[in-house]
This record gives sequence, C-alpha cells and structure tokens, in this order.
Amino acid sequence: MFNAITLLGFGEAGSTIAKGLREHGIAAASISVVDTDFNQGARGDRMQTQAALLGINASDQYTEAINQSQLVISVVTGEDAVAAASMAMPFLKPGTLYADYNSITGPQTRAVASVFKDTDIEFVDVAVMGSFMASGHAAPLLISGTRAQEMCDWANSVNTPARVLNDKVGDASAVKILRSVMMKGIEALSVECLVAAHRQGLVDQVLDNVGDVDQIGFANWMKTLTITHLVHAKRRMEEIEKAIENLEETGMEALMSEATRRSHLRTVEAGFEADEVAELNLDAALKLLDKKIYQ
Repeated sequence: MFNAITLLGFGEAGSTIAKGLREHGIAAASISVVDTDFNQGARGDRMQTQAALLGINASDQYTEAINQSQLVISVVTGEDAVAAASMAMPFLKPGTLYADYNSITGPQTRAVASVFKDTDIEFVDVAVMGSFMASGHAAPLLISGTRAQEMCDWANSVNTPARVLNDKVGDASAVKILRSVMMKGIEALSVECLVAAHRQGLVDQVLDNVGDVDQIGFANWMKTLTITHLVHAKRRMEEIEKAIENLEETGMEALMSEATRRSHLRTVEAGFEADEVAELNLDAALKLLDKKIYQ
C-alpha cells in the first residue's frame, strides 16, 4: 500500500513503530527516519545505534531523501509538530500522505495541517489511543481526515488496530485530548485514593468495592454521574468533605479531593431548582451545566 515510509522523530514512538514494522515484515529499505537529535549526545548516539540495528536509513536533517516517501508519520513532540511539518514540506512529492500522530489539540492539529494548504500533500489526523510502551506499534489509532480510511486500512494491515472517526482534521486529536481530561484525572485520583488505602491497609478492599462500575460500563457510568450531578451535588460534596478529613487523618494532602469539593460547591452555588433538573437526559444536563457553570 505504501512502499516507502518516513518517520519524523525517533523517540519512544518512532522507534517503537519502526521496530514493529520491521517485525511485521516491512523491508528495512522501505523505512527511513529523520530526527534532528541523531548523534547529538548520548541520547542521539543511542537512537543512531537503534536505527542501525533495525537496518533503516537515519538522518539528522530533512533532505531530498524523504521525497521518495508515500507516507510520512510525524511522531516528534507536540511543540515541534508545526516545525516538523514546515521542514518536511519542501521535500515531499505530490500525493504524499502526511500523518500527524502527536498529542495535540484539535486547533493545534489544524495548524499543522495548514502548513500543507494549497499543496498536493494530503494530511491525516491520527490520535494514538493507548501506550506505545504497553502495546508496541499496536497501540490503537483513531483517525480523521479525507484519506482516513486509507490510513486506517494500512494501519490494520500492519497489525495496528485503527478506526476512522470522520473526515474532519482535528477531530481525532480533540477526542484524545478530551479523553485525557477523564483519564489523567482518574490517574491522579487513583494515586490519591490508593496511597491513602495503602496507609490504612485497605487496598484490596477498596479495589473490590469499585467493581460496580464494571456492571454498567465506563461510558454509561460517566453519563450517569453527569446527569445525577445536578441533583446530588450537595450530598456528594458533603461526602467528599468527609473523604478529605479521612485523607488528612491519614497524613495526606487532599489535592485532588479538594478540587472535587470545589467543583461540587460550584454546582451547589449555582442554585438549580429541583424541577429544573428532574429527569434530564445527558444532552439537557450538559446544556444546563454549560450555561450556568462553565460560561
């Protein structure tokens, strides 16, 4: 499907993808990599050694060599995404598919895509919905853009689970970043909760007693919490205040729990009337929260 592939960036993501493609049987001659840190200090030397072990061509400069690529995958860093696209653009041949894998927001992704405006280079927005460290090159992908299906078909052909979101560049990245609001928040809450549980000798018991979420599924749980938040914010705030007392008794700073208390207090102070929030669906609840709290 793509006979020549260039990776921009050879950190954890780039090296993992390259290793996975080689293990999948993609010829070394079909893969090249550009990273401006090659041979720059110990890290650059390690990257150069790794590229050599994989047998792929490695360069520290954007040159005519990438003109042969049919697919260019950008896995630099979010802050370097526009610069990488700008440096690569003059060397790309018409019809090249430029896939940005970087963890950036929707507007930031569209800014990268704008580098190729009025050119024959086509852009696809690729959100990595997992960890390269945990899943290798098989970290799941969510893809948007006019050639999303083509990118999706290629990813699946090399054993990388992928699915198309839509044809709007920026939407895939936006979904990932919005998902991070939940996931990174849960990560921080999990650490706060389980360290406190560890201090009290109750880790297994706490984990056993959050299993009710499994019964309704995570997405349904999110919906239920959001809808019922309007009705039960005051009671739940009072409960989190007791949780904060517990953490303090355990000798811990209740950083995340205090933020939760403040969030609930904001809803309480909005003064929703009972008949205003009774039997709302998710869309109506979100509209009300947006209007009265997040304005």
